[in-house]
Amino acid sequence: GKVLGAGTDTMAVEIRENEPLSRHTVFQVGGPARFFVTADSREDFIASLRAARHAGLPWVILGAGSNVLVSDRGFDGIVIRPTGGTFEVAGSRIRADAGLPMARVAAEALGAGLRGFEWAVGVPGTIGGSVRGNAGCFGGEMADVVRTVTVFNTLTGDTEEWSAEAAEFGYRDSAFKRRPELAVLAATIGLSPGDPLEGQRRILEHILYRAQTQDIGTQSAGCMFKNVPWGRRGIDAGRLAGRFPELLPFGAHPAIPAGFLIDQVGLKGRQVGGVRVSGRHANFFLNTGGASAEEVIMLAGIAKEHVHRRYGLLLEEEIQYVGF
Repeated sequence: GKVLGAGTDTMAVEIRENEPLSRHTVFQVGGPARFFVTADSREDFIASLRAARHAGLPWVILGAGSNVLVSDRGFDGIVIRPTGGTFEVAGSRIRADAGLPMARVAAEALGAGLRGFEWAVGVPGTIGGSVRGNAGCFGGEMADVVRTVTVFNTLTGDTEEWSAEAAEFGYRDSAFKRRPELAVLAATIGLSPGDPLEGQRRILEHILYRAQTQDIGTQSAGCMFKNVPWGRRGIDAGRLAGRFPELLPFGAHPAIPAGFLIDQVGLKGRQVGGVRVSGRHANFFLNTGGASAEEVIMLAGIAKEHVHRRYGLLLEEEIQYVGF
């Protein structure tokens, strides 16, 4: 490990140079990071961010490495990976650091007799990344439970406490996603007391459903595209459902599943190089071995083109592009 100076801060953390990011993403795709830092505590996390600013280098935070596609060139700056952190329960609220896995916080919440976060077991990411992208599944999302967010502003060097309203959560979106100078340090989650056994049953249901419908444990970035909200600007829901009766079953849902659209245009199993559209869930792209980011981009382009040609709908990526 090296010690990196950043003004008044020093970090006694390991800094790796030219670290292959394919080792740190679920997709197992991506070139090297110029510098790669693992931050085991909030202090190291902040010191890493200060160091990046002090050195004038671009930085990116890599949590669990899901929902991320790293370019074949890699990232010419500092990649910071927060790991672990602290977890505190106060009444019906939980305060969790950014590096904690969502599934672990879901389990800890049940252990404290708190319900309402069971859905988080289905998110293969960390608290920080989930706040940033307003992650959700099984009918829940971060916007439902987040009460406050602790943020480090790399422009001012200040740690700030944000309300949920200030976070401006939207569908797979937040103010933190739109303002790259902000780094999520922690979040306070508001839950309700409840029967832990019932919660455990719900978690088991979620895990079994995912195992049956998704390619869990594969080299995939999770959902490639966002679902398409009926209320998106430019969409005439009545006209669209009239033209395409197969969309009617989703009329009571807030959005049309992207996986359904990709399946309908016949792309399940379509492959470009080492990347393939899953045969189980068409919104999952699988690395069958040695896939490049360029091949993923090409396959995503094919999916977008086919869906647009058939339905007139534009698919928007849910994954974050790094190094492009």
